[in-house]
Amino acid sequence: MRSLTFPYLSYRGYKAPIIALAIKAKKEWRQITAYVDSGASCSIFKTEEAERLNLNFKTGKKDFVRVGDGSYIPIYVHRLPVQIGDEEFIAAIAFSPELGVGFNLLGRKDIFSRFDISFSDAKETVTFTPVKKS
Repeated sequence: MRSLTFPYLSYRGYKAPIIALAIKAKKEWRQITAYVDSGASCSIFKTEEAERLNLNFKTGKKDFVRVGDGSYIPIYVHRLPVQIGDEEFIAAIAFSPELGVGFNLLGRKDIFSRFDISFSDAKETVTFTPVKKS
């Protein structure tokens, strides 16, 4: 189990902890990028990503999450295979037609418990170290 370090990617002229990961739906893996967000309780992706996965996002469990301005947006939660580096696992991935930021969010649920994640703004990298299961 080795650490995997991702360089920050540019978004609107700024470097940000955006990484590539893969999500599997209908027996096909798709590469997707997401902003690693330690303040997000769950991972929320744009509905366009569900379309790319040939997944009807509305078949997921409907819920609501509070966003930065205090309002609530609907999310549709699916349990999907995810791959980050060599690690494959099932994670809660939500899709929302009202996600207001310009990128997907990789949040804490099912992700941060599998990895020790460290951000280095000085080096412009984010490192994922798999946690050993006891």
